Amino acid sequence: MSERAASYTTIEAAKQLGISPASVQRWVDAGHLKAWKTLGGHRRIDAASVTALLNSQSLDAAPPAAQAPAQSQALDEPTLLLVDDDDIARELLEMQVRLLLPSANLLLAENGFQALMMVGRSAPDVVITDMVMPHMNGIEMIRQLQASPKPPLIIAVSSQSRENLARLGGLPDEVLLLAKPVDQTLLASALSNFQRDRG
Repeated sequence: MSERAASYTTIEAAKQLGISPASVQRWVDAGHLKAWKTLGGHRRIDAASVTALLNSQSLDAAPPAAQAPAQSQALDEPTLLLVDDDDIARELLEMQVRLLLPSANLLLAENGFQALMMVGRSAPDVVITDMVMPHMNGIEMIRQLQASPKPPLIIAVSSQSRENLARLGGLPDEVLLLAKPVDQTLLASALSNFQRDRG
């Protein structure tokens, strides 16, 4: 098999994964993707590791609402991505958001990798994420989201305090932290502020 068939450039890998080239580079540095440099100093991403990551984070295996928003939904309605590895917590959050924004487009992800791939494909307006998840914690995901040219509004949800989250790398000051279980009034206020700023 030729090198071309067995590897991707950083840009090709980013397109395959639906993420930014900078995220591909960070995932290589973190050991989530295998890569090497050519004699000319160009980075090549192992095609098998891209395929393995796609398979392990397959959108087909994602919860049903994680699929692209239905065409019948208004295009001007906000798109929210809800990220939590706990099925019950994610479903509860989905119910809370649906009560507050019944016509919003909702996407669901089970971890940070899956969420970043969805962000690359769907560009949600708001990301509401748990902090402690397998594969990639919420703090690392938030850092990667904030590095994008137009980051979404990010709301963190956790049973951990901001001080305890500092041990995972620290939550940026501009990210709102809501305690789990999420208080409906506080969530309503955060989403209301978003809607006001958006309109």
